[in-house]
Amino acid sequence: PPSKPHLHRAQPSYQGLEFSTMDVYAVQGTSDDAAVSKLCAAERGYIDDEFLQHFVIKKAKRSPLINRGYYARVAAFEIAVKDFLTNKQKPKVLPVPEGKDGTSKSEEPSSSKPESVKDGFHGEPDCQIVCLGAGFDTTYFKMKKAGFTNFRYIEVDMADIVKRKSKIIRATPKLMDYIFPDSKNTQSQEVEEGEEVHSSSYHLVPCDLRDTNALDVAMTKCKADFSKPTLFISECVLVYMEAKFSTPVIKWACDKCKKGGGYGRFLCYEQIRPDDPFGVTMVKHLKGRGCALLGLESYPTLESQIKRYFDSGWTFAEAHDMNTVYAKILDRKDVSRIERLELFDEFEEWKLFGGHYAFMVGSYVPSHSKETGDATGNDEDTLETSH
Repeated sequence: PPSKPHLHRAQPSYQGLEFSTMDVYAVQGTSDDAAVSKLCAAERGYIDDEFLQHFVIKKAKRSPLINRGYYARVAAFEIAVKDFLTNKQKPKVLPVPEGKDGTSKSEEPSSSKPESVKDGFHGEPDCQIVCLGAGFDTTYFKMKKAGFTNFRYIEVDMADIVKRKSKIIRATPKLMDYIFPDSKNTQSQEVEEGEEVHSSSYHLVPCDLRDTNALDVAMTKCKADFSKPTLFISECVLVYMEAKFSTPVIKWACDKCKKGGGYGRFLCYEQIRPDDPFGVTMVKHLKGRGCALLGLESYPTLESQIKRYFDSGWTFAEAHDMNTVYAKILDRKDVSRIERLELFDEFEEWKLFGGHYAFMVGSYVPSHSKETGDATGNDEDTLETSH
């Protein structure tokens, strides 16, 4: 096995962090696992991502069940992110496909034109995305390729992950071209041996999410502007932290939007339902790998997750397991396409997996703006009221 990289564990970043039982190295390893699995899904034709290959050292084959699971996960995130970038302050929570054929009618850029990306960043961003625990996420590059331009993308993760990702980005001209489309502006801030990356539209910074004070510092460094619409993304991250650390992150995000006066949304993907036989096995398996789901006991159900967001200050919240997302939110034509890619006979296990992973969405609507939605937490575009 590869040798473990040096871990920055000498001192906790703030008083109280020493009481965390999270295995930092094991959790960081999930970033590699996810990248490998997503790359396999991409090479099998499930998802379109030409950037993942730069972040994976050793490829591995995954089962049709895992490929389909990562397809659903990636597709749902892309729907939500594109919807946010397109509709800004009036996005649907997770757009529900409309029409008899079940295909989405929401507009997207008509084509992926590299030349549109080469035009660079025009003026100040009109919205921003903050990816918490980004790992080797490639959303920034995919959105740029798709033609979206005026947005700021901020990635935050542990120092070791950030340093590895930064090194890969700096060594890959294709990635650098998307971050620094103007060849004259390739000078980023060199911080701590170059582990940070900063451009007019992209920021990559180290931060321990368990320390919200450090998050404040990171946002200032990245010139985050919370007077503008902000989407927070957390993909299988918070569940590895004790609730006493993860819930403050959700509240911190809402508070940033409240103080800034801008629309906010928090999109989270993680495990649920640990108490049935499948859930018990899932929890035991991940704990055996050193990746204990430390926050799952506190928020085990969809209902408890929804309450968590309301209690943290969000004016609207909803949650759906992946069976619902797969059946009612993903583009039906694309689902039919991927279901023909490989022989698949794991239907019972597929339903079990889908019932134990979920998307949670919290939205903050500034009280002074009636046009952005209903601040009481009722929204006409939710999944429940769309049918």
